[in-house]
Amino acid sequence: MAMSFNLPEELIKEIMSWLSPESLVQFKCVGKYWYALVTNLLNDPSFVAKHLQNQNDNDNNIFSSPSIAVTSLHIYDTPVYDYKELFALVSLPSSSTQNDDISCVVEDLDIPIIPGEKDVSCLMASHCNGVVCVADYYHNIILSNPAMKNSRTLPKPNFVDRFVLQGVGFGYDPLSNDYKLVRFGRDKSLYPKAEVYSLKSDSWKEIGIDSGTDYFPSVHVEVSVNGAYYWLMSGPRFMIRVFDMSDEVFYSVPLPDSLQSMQSQWMSLGVRNDFVALFVCPGEKGIPVGIDVWVMKECATGVKGSSCSWKHEMTIGPFEGIDCPLGFWNGEEFLMRAANFKEIVSYNVRTRKRRNVKVGGLDGIGCRAFSYVKSLVSVQGKKQDLQI
Repeated sequence: MAMSFNLPEELIKEIMSWLSPESLVQFKCVGKYWYALVTNLLNDPSFVAKHLQNQNDNDNNIFSSPSIAVTSLHIYDTPVYDYKELFALVSLPSSSTQNDDISCVVEDLDIPIIPGEKDVSCLMASHCNGVVCVADYYHNIILSNPAMKNSRTLPKPNFVDRFVLQGVGFGYDPLSNDYKLVRFGRDKSLYPKAEVYSLKSDSWKEIGIDSGTDYFPSVHVEVSVNGAYYWLMSGPRFMIRVFDMSDEVFYSVPLPDSLQSMQSQWMSLGVRNDFVALFVCPGEKGIPVGIDVWVMKECATGVKGSSCSWKHEMTIGPFEGIDCPLGFWNGEEFLMRAANFKEIVSYNVRTRKRRNVKVGGLDGIGCRAFSYVKSLVSVQGKKQDLQI
């Protein structure tokens, strides 16, 4: 191989670290040398980490484009009306084009759905570094890396019988080099309980939680950022519950005081430039929608509890024909679902240009979305080092 291409192996590895997982795996079919090389790379934690870093580098990676995963409705043409909600990956090109419409590539993520579930709106879904976690409100949990076409069903949690599940979160712990899943809720005595699953050890353990039971997570309003998981909670007051993946502790962050009394049409969490972002749509349905974007500053860098501060970054809009925000797919482009549920609208916060995103092949678009990156991260647990 080296004689044929006259390239050092280290340079070949550098080139391959920029390829998509699908393209990289295809090299296994070229010959014995390539099969061995790619196999070794897939099991090399440092290469998996470098590949993930390059896939996240939207400015320099010419082989990939920013992507966002959205729930989508697929209607099947059968004698009996049937449907299934699935996850669709919408990959968007560079925003430099001046056209009024954006053509994009739509791909079915083909995530295994828990048997018997048609509607992913009845499931809890988390994403971290290319791995998607899907859980129901009982005890069924699946981890999947769609790009590598592998998945696993997690062992049964400890808290099942007479346990009211309130929230699930999946993320990466950089200190222990492990992926973890946390679930919390209350038992029949209304006593709060929580437990954590470690992918490295493939086991569950109970952890402490002192939060009250009169707060419940808002449906599908959650996000994983920089080693912590965030849920928007509703109760006597709005707040954000945070779980630190390394310390394995919960803490609470209040929302800005000005939002506590606001009547909003929609409130959701997202990510902007590696900070937790809060999207607020005040007003009522049927009128032009403006979206306030708040960013949590200190908490994202490690300051915990009530000392966290919020900054109101911008107001997007108001727009007509918009139903709900989907989030940022890069530092400038903000995505929203159109009121007809069949289109996505992209708004550039720098140029203030609004464009329609063509997403052919989807019968309907849900309001759940998260930024997605394809990776080589394995979900096979303790069989190999999980380092990213």
